[in-house]
Amino acid sequence: MSPSGTIKAMFEGARLHLEGWRMLRRERTLWALALVPFLTSAAMCTAALAAVIVYAVPLHAFVTGWMPILHASSGVSWLWVAPARALLGLVGLLLFVAASAGALVLAFLSASLLSAPFLDALSRRVEALSLGRVKVAGESGLRGLLRDAARAAREELRRTVFFLALQGAIVALGLVLPGGQVVAPPALLVVTMLFLPLSYAAYTLDRRGVPFARRRRWVLEHAPMMLGYGGSAFLAFLVPGLNFLFLPVLVSSGTLLALRHPPVAPGF
Repeated sequence: MSPSGTIKAMFEGARLHLEGWRMLRRERTLWALALVPFLTSAAMCTAALAAVIVYAVPLHAFVTGWMPILHASSGVSWLWVAPARALLGLVGLLLFVAASAGALVLAFLSASLLSAPFLDALSRRVEALSLGRVKVAGESGLRGLLRDAARAAREELRRTVFFLALQGAIVALGLVLPGGQVVAPPALLVVTMLFLPLSYAAYTLDRRGVPFARRRRWVLEHAPMMLGYGGSAFLAFLVPGLNFLFLPVLVSSGTLLALRHPPVAPGF
């Protein structure tokens, strides 16, 4: 893909959030379904922010504990010690911001897990408004709705466990391998950005029975668009107030992502 095509794809992925927000604002039938996820994400994000503020000092010490302590033994040595200290301070600040943002992402994943049936119902409604119908692989009716609610909670738990296991493996390798402390934070960031579309398009993909391995390939095949989607969502997590509203928006935009750029799978 050319550089211009990559930028266009990233912009298209980011623009889906705006479309999801406009749909939520325009369609009042979505408001009741969005209420529980909104309240849950508000509570979880408030708790995560409070924890980051209370434990800011130990968190900063944890992410910067590997850094060397530089001392100047003479006036001349300050010529390199001072810039090196400034660089390490900047790296430490970036690591602290990344860790804080990671805490907010975990808060959103927890909120998604707690409100999964409501998010699945919201995704259904967005699909119905977009296509005029809802495509489901399996039973319909009340029994199908109950089954889908249980399936949504189960699959959300599986995705969360997968994400935490992957993040834990990256952190472990970063602590063990030489130089891993520098590589691990960007790797965690990229994995998080790619996981967000995988997670919030999942309600639509679940209904169609798309295998998880096919979903992972789908994300990698459309990496620029997925990074645009996940990167803009990640930045929204850092904005106080906006992050409370963003969980229903993510599900709406993730549904649009799956409908407009579906994986090549039997369910579609």
